Amino acid sequence: MKLIMAEVFNSWQGEGGSVEGSAFGRRQIFVRFAGCDLNCVWCDSREYIDASRVSLWRYEVEPFSGNFEYTANPAELKDVINAILNLDTGDVHSISYTGGEPTLQIKPLRALMREMKELGFDNFLETHGGLPEVIREVAPLTDYASVDIKDETANATGDWRSLVLREVESVRILKEAGANVYAKLVVTPETKIENVRWYSELLKGLAPLAIQPREPIEISQRKLMELYRESARIMGRKNVGLSFQVHKYLSVL
Repeated sequence: MKLIMAEVFNSWQGEGGSVEGSAFGRRQIFVRFAGCDLNCVWCDSREYIDASRVSLWRYEVEPFSGNFEYTANPAELKDVINAILNLDTGDVHSISYTGGEPTLQIKPLRALMREMKELGFDNFLETHGGLPEVIREVAPLTDYASVDIKDETANATGDWRSLVLREVESVRILKEAGANVYAKLVVTPETKIENVRWYSELLKGLAPLAIQPREPIEISQRKLMELYRESARIMGRKNVGLSFQVHKYLSVL
C-alpha cells in the first residue's frame, strides 16, 4: 500500500494547552501526510497542500538529531512504519497523524493506525474534521483527536458555515467512538465574537475548546480574554483553555 508523505519525526506536542484530550507537552512521533483540500490563510504547512507537488518525503534518522533522509513519493506503508519504529524512544505518548489532512488518504491512514495499535501505540489524529463520513472509518482506531474549527477569518473554503457543521459532526463521531477529543479554534484580531458564540453553542456538552491565537500573535490580550470569557460563559468555565504553538518557541519541529 502506498501513500503520499511529507515527513516523519520525533518531537513534543506543542498545541492544545491543558484542555481534556490534549497531548500538550507529550512526546510524540509525528507522521505528516501531504495534501489538503482546504487553503487556510495562516497554514504553516503550505508547501504540502498540493500533494502532487510533494515529490520527496523525509524521515528523521535519529530522534532529535535534525538529520533527515529523503526518499521519493509515493511512500510504501512498510517504509513509513519502519521510520516510525526507528524513532521510538520508549517515552512516546502517541503517534500523531497530521498534515496536510491525513483523512484524505483514508485507506493507508487506517492501515497505518491499525498497525500502530497492534504494536502497542496510541493514535492521535490531528484533522480539520471536514470529512465526517471518512472520520467514521478511523474513529474506532483513534485514542486522541484534535479537530479544527475553522474560523471565518481562515478563508478555508467558500462554504464556511457548512464546514464548521461538518467539523462538529466529526467531533461527535470521534467522541461516540471513545476517543479523547477536543476542538481547536485559531483566532485573529478580526475574529467575530458572535462566531465564537456559535462555535461554543455547537460544542457545548460535546467537547472542550482550545482557543489558539494565530502566529505571529497579533490579537490583543483584551480581545483574547473577551473571546475566552464568552466561550466559557456558554461552555462552562472548565471546558475552555488557551493553546499556543509552544514548539515554535522551543525551536523544535
